[in-house]
Amino acid sequence: MTDTPSSNRIDRLRIRHLRLLDLVARSGSLTAAGEALHISQPAVTKMLQELEHAFGCKLVERTTRGGRLTAAGERALERLRVVLGAIDAAGEALQARPEVPLVRLGMLPLVGVDVLPRVVALLRGQGTLPRLAVREHTVGGLTALLCNGELDCIVGRLQKEEADTLKAQVRITALRDEYLAVVCAAGHPLARRRQVALADLLDQPWILPPRGTHTRDVFEQPFLDSGQLPPVPHIESSSFHSNLAMAAASGFLTVAPSSALAAYKAMSNVQEVRLRTPFASGRLVFITPAEVAMPPAVAVLKKALEAVVGEDGRVGARTRHR
Repeated sequence: MTDTPSSNRIDRLRIRHLRLLDLVARSGSLTAAGEALHISQPAVTKMLQELEHAFGCKLVERTTRGGRLTAAGERALERLRVVLGAIDAAGEALQARPEVPLVRLGMLPLVGVDVLPRVVALLRGQGTLPRLAVREHTVGGLTALLCNGELDCIVGRLQKEEADTLKAQVRITALRDEYLAVVCAAGHPLARRRQVALADLLDQPWILPPRGTHTRDVFEQPFLDSGQLPPVPHIESSSFHSNLAMAAASGFLTVAPSSALAAYKAMSNVQEVRLRTPFASGRLVFITPAEVAMPPAVAVLKKALEAVVGEDGRVGARTRHR
């Protein structure tokens, strides 16, 4: 089938037609898709024919196990999932307090420790705080949700290579540079030293995130670059909240994003180890879909993030010049 897509035929499609492709992709079965939509098998076949006629190409290939999307079907679904996500978001936004806009925000856990609380306080004080549906995940998980239309924006951390890979799909606004801090209890011997070299860290007991995580990769790279094997952690844990609490109560060292340390250091629980060469960790960024106009409520959130992070930079500059 190689017909040219017709806007008239596409205009006749219903939301169910769009959901059909998504359900076939998820279940691998036209029958299962029909059951999820509560329609008969002949009705599923008719819907698929109408969908393929509207787009002018074959979207689903029948197999002995049911059905799978063709390459064209996969490309179509990439775009349609954004539409479906927007429809679902519209429903969520109108379920309660429709006069207040809803923003579906994805973020790394570190953002909830310092940046997001101050953004919420700023916007509430201004009377412009939207309703927030917050989801925490890894950078990869968040960007997948964003591209599928399940999030409106992300606050996360990216390396330059990751930003280059994503820039065709998303808009990226740099907020500030981040680095990975090495942390110990306030009474640890390393806390009192003015300068600590990489070699001083090798024989220390460590609490680290699991292998394959962004933070673990950033931690291990300087050791590998210097021709040394990275320390093997005694404890592996993905929660930097738990890791910092364990480090504060023991002789273990751990790592955490620098922006996440302020609250813990203020309580005098932990101390940042003064490394001769800090670990690089990328940039804190604000990400939105490239092909979707930024809703006003998302723009308000972005402006508040830039204000909060900008104030951090001004405070840091004043501190350095004292």
